[in-house]
Amino acid sequence: MTERQAIYSEQFMPEYKGNPLIEALPPEIEDSGEIIDMLSSKIEHHDGERQYEPRRRMHFVLRLFRYFQPLEQHIDIEARLSLCIRQGYLHRSPLSPDYAMALVDGHRAIKSGGYVLPVAYNPTGTGFAIIGLSGVGKTSAVTRILSMYPQVIVHSRYNDSPLMLKQVVWLKLECPHDGSVKGLCMEFFGAVDRAAGTDYFELYAKRATTINLMVQRMEQIVRLLCVGVLVIDEIQHLRLAKGGGSEKMLNFLVTLVNKIGIPVVLIGTTPAMEILQSEFRQARRSSGILGDLLWDRMENDASWDIFVSSMWRYQWTRHKVPVSDEFKAALYYESQGIVDIAVKLYAMAQMRAIGLRTDVLTPDDFRVVASEKLGLIKESLDALRSGDKKRIAAIGDIAPISVDDYYAAYSAMLPPIAEDIPQKGSEITLSEQAVLRLLGMEIEPAQAKRLVGKAMAGISGKATLAGLVCKAAALYEAESESMGQPEDETATPDDIRKANDYEGMKAAGLVGKPL
Repeated sequence: MTERQAIYSEQFMPEYKGNPLIEALPPEIEDSGEIIDMLSSKIEHHDGERQYEPRRRMHFVLRLFRYFQPLEQHIDIEARLSLCIRQGYLHRSPLSPDYAMALVDGHRAIKSGGYVLPVAYNPTGTGFAIIGLSGVGKTSAVTRILSMYPQVIVHSRYNDSPLMLKQVVWLKLECPHDGSVKGLCMEFFGAVDRAAGTDYFELYAKRATTINLMVQRMEQIVRLLCVGVLVIDEIQHLRLAKGGGSEKMLNFLVTLVNKIGIPVVLIGTTPAMEILQSEFRQARRSSGILGDLLWDRMENDASWDIFVSSMWRYQWTRHKVPVSDEFKAALYYESQGIVDIAVKLYAMAQMRAIGLRTDVLTPDDFRVVASEKLGLIKESLDALRSGDKKRIAAIGDIAPISVDDYYAAYSAMLPPIAEDIPQKGSEITLSEQAVLRLLGMEIEPAQAKRLVGKAMAGISGKATLAGLVCKAAALYEAESESMGQPEDETATPDDIRKANDYEGMKAAGLVGKPL
C-alpha cells in the first residue's frame, strides 16, 4: 500500500479549482524532457565490472531486464492518462451534494437487492485503448506512468474544513483468463484491498453471492473511494468468454464510465481489436473515449538508434565493443523491433559470450541466439519480416520468452567464483565495491584487489567504502612515487590521485558521508 497525505495545489483551469480530488494530484508536467527523465531508469553499471569472474558477470547481465528507454509513445500515454484522470474527477467532487446522494442511493440498491439508479453524473470520464503486439512495452509503459501518481491520497482537511476521505487515484487489473465479470470483480476487490488496506475481498468475493450484487458493490466502492482511473490489462482474454460474456463485460465497463464517470483504459494485444470493433464499438462511442492508441513495433529508424545505443552501454563481456550500424541492423532483423525480444536477445548474446569464454559480441551472435531460443515465435517474426498485411493481421499473441533455461545452461559451463572474491548471494561486498572504484581509475584488476586487501588490513574498526577507497588510492599513489613514475601532467587539482588521505579527499568534496 503506497499512500500520501493530500497536498493541494493551485489549478490553471477554472473548472478544476475547488475540487480536492483534482487539486491533490501531482501538478501536470508540460515539459516532455522532464517526463522522459522521470520515466527513465538507470541500471547500475561500472566499466570495471567487466573484469570480474564470468559467474559474477552473468549476474550483472540480469540487470538488463530492468532497462527502460522512454519514447514518443510514453509521452502520448502520459498526456492521455493525465487528461482522463482529471476529466473523470470533474463532476465527482466529494464536496458536491450529488456525491453523498449517490452513496446513499447505491447503499439502498445493495440493501434492497434490487437496482436503484443512483444520482446521474454528467459523464466526463474519458478512456482509451492501447492495442499492440505482445512485447512492445504496453504494460510496462502504463505501469511506469501510473507510478508517477500516488496510488492513494489521504484527505483530512480541505480549506480549514474536515474532509475524511481516502482517494484511490488508480487501479490496475488483469482481465480474467475466462473473460468473466465475476472474475474481474474478484480481481477488483483484491486490488482495492492491496491499495487501500481494506478487506473487501474477504467480505464480498469469498462469500456466495450473485454477480449482480458483486457488480453493485464494486460500483459503490468506486464511488466511496473516488477511484480515478481503472486500467484493465489483457483484454484479449474476452475472446474466451462464453455465452455472450465478452458483451456483458464490455457493457459493464461502459456503465462505469457513463453512470459513475470513472475512465476505463483497456490494454490488449492485436486479437483484442476484433472485440473492440464489434459489440463494444457502439457503446464506446457514447462514453467519450479518447480514441485507440495502436502501438506498433519499433521501426528501424532514429528511435531504434536511440533505444539500442542507450542499451549498449550495459555490456559485461570482457572485451567491450562499440555499437555499430551492423549491430543495430542484426538486432532489428532478429527482434523485428519488438522491445521485449530485443532486450532479451542482447542479454542472451552476452550470456552466451561469457559462458563460452569468447567474451566479445559479434552481430552474428544475435542470429545464433535467435535460432536457439526463438523457434516458437519464428512464424510470427517471419510474418513481420514479410510485410504482408494479411499475415501480420493473423498474428496472435506472441508467446513470452523465458531466459531462465538459457542462463542456467551457459552458467553451468563456468567454473566456480574464485575464493578471493567470495559470493554472498547476489550481494557485492565492501571490498568488491572498492575494487570496482579502483578499476574505474584504470588500475589493473590484480593490483586493485591487492591494494584493497592491504588497505582493509590496515583499517582498525568498522571500514567504510569511502575510507577504504581513499586508503587504497593513497597506497597506489605511494607505490607509484616509490617506483619513480612522473606525476601526471594532465591531473587536475581535484584529481583523486593527488589526494593522499581521507580528510584531504573529504575536503575536496570527492567523497560523501560514510555508508
